[in-house]
Amino acid sequence: MSRKAVMPDGVRTPRSYHHNAFGARQVILVRMGRPFSLLGFLPLAFSLHLSGQSFTHTIGGPGAQDGVGALLLGSGFAVGVREFKDAGPHQGLVYTMSNTGGLVSSSPLGFDQNTFLQGLANAPNGEAFLFGSVLDPTEGRHHALVVKLDANGEEEWSHIQNEAATQQYLGAASLPDGGVILCGVAANDSDHDVLVARHDASGERLWEYVNATLTDAEAYGVAVDGNEVIVTGRQLTFSGHSDVLFLRLDLEGNLINSNTTGGALDEVGRAVVGLGNDTYVIGGWTDSFGTLDISSQSRKQHAYLLCMALNGDTLWTRTLGDTLFDHRAFALQRASNGDLLLAGERAEQGRSDVFFARWTVAGGSIWSRILDIDKEDRLVHLLPMSDGGFVGTGWSFGPFGRQLLFIRRSSEGY
Repeated sequence: MSRKAVMPDGVRTPRSYHHNAFGARQVILVRMGRPFSLLGFLPLAFSLHLSGQSFTHTIGGPGAQDGVGALLLGSGFAVGVREFKDAGPHQGLVYTMSNTGGLVSSSPLGFDQNTFLQGLANAPNGEAFLFGSVLDPTEGRHHALVVKLDANGEEEWSHIQNEAATQQYLGAASLPDGGVILCGVAANDSDHDVLVARHDASGERLWEYVNATLTDAEAYGVAVDGNEVIVTGRQLTFSGHSDVLFLRLDLEGNLINSNTTGGALDEVGRAVVGLGNDTYVIGGWTDSFGTLDISSQSRKQHAYLLCMALNGDTLWTRTLGDTLFDHRAFALQRASNGDLLLAGERAEQGRSDVFFARWTVAGGSIWSRILDIDKEDRLVHLLPMSDGGFVGTGWSFGPFGRQLLFIRRSSEGY
């Protein structure tokens, strides 16, 4: 089912209110990492850190707001947001942001069903694709969803795929013809299988490929290079751990080859990018490889880079981590000069910080940075900028609950 864009019923400004001891409505702001109170009726919970072109914002209101990705919008940005509400259906929203990252407006996508946005895929022409699923409570299953945004951040079309089994889109890559390749999961009562599908420039699904396996598998990232479609994710092993999944298809949905790779414990592929010479780099995490804690003989999860050839052979691997924290990478992109940009979270029990790093395409570490904002922080999307820096989108959990996290950093990570 496809639909053309419709104008939203209205613009919603996120609000977050607290009450002080006198019963007055109170807004808590964050300045220099410390909370302070401002009495009155300000409409927005908002924190901002500025350093030159760089900024860090957390923005939201009641319920929870998770950022899933951003696109350039004139001199500013548009951000896809997954909102979990205290009452009413969960929503997908598009926030319009200024060039310093401040909120300008908020527009709902307007679906009647509970809407679960999972990500955003950027196109070279400035357009973008939001993807995820909608859930009809009367049916109890997810239907795959894709929404195309034009270069002005407006909805061009949307498509909901009605199937007998649950389908969710978890990753996407744009196509030169205006269409999109998506990947995710097709599920029934007993297992999960990898789903790959192609939609044309008007939103219609042209084909789907379901990789039925004996164990559960899910796809999280996809890259397209010419006629090659490369998909990554995870597949459960018979020992109960996960291996990185590598699938190669053509643009007609025909499987060319597939394999899994991993160690004694768990590996997960969350994103994949092409290097342009029939090689691809997968970003994710592992606890089979990396620094071993000698005293406990255990290993924390490490962010993982895995370079693979078209036939599925491993060319090189790299890890980023230590013996104190888990490191998980959720986003991987090519910087404007071709370097690899990697981002995600550095976590311990009950807490997490954002990490982001820069690598050469040969696997050489250039720098890595940590950003501690609130109790739990995570980046899930990177938008490379022409100056060599990037814009990152995700979520942060703090005194207002879980809110959109929106940052910009220079080519040096500052």
